Amino acid sequence: MSPSVVLLLIATLASTPAAADALYKSVDSAGNVTYSSTPPKAGKVQKLDVAPPPSEAEVRATEERLKKNAAQAQELEAQRQEREAAEAAREAEAARQREEEQANLPAEAESPAALPQPLIYPPPISGYPGNPAGRPYPLPRLPLPR
Repeated sequence: MSPSVVLLLIATLASTPAAADALYKSVDSAGNVTYSSTPPKAGKVQKLDVAPPPSEAEVRATEERLKKNAAQAQELEAQRQEREAAEAAREAEAARQREEEQANLPAEAESPAALPQPLIYPPPISGYPGNPAGRPYPLPRLPLPR
């Protein structure tokens, strides 16, 4: 084998993730918890299953998705700020128009004499003309159900 192939093989073996090794959790008699890659000789030992690290393709895809999400968040934030600015401008314009209308009102409009008076309606009609105690619309006599 050539030296470059040997170096490539050593680099590949050295770059294997450490998470591929077994992970052990041990509890000694005093209750102290210890995590290690080699099983201890004493104490209660539990072998832990460790998920493998993500591949390079998964990492790249996640980074791209993160960049896309960040760009979308910035765009949505800019749209929100534009909407809020437009709403604030509409509210300011409405307030200015209200103030302008208040300034254009005549001075006597503020006095109680210029306020509209309530309408007075005539009393309701009871009965027929010539028969004040009668009903205005007599109910027809219906036969009683049997």
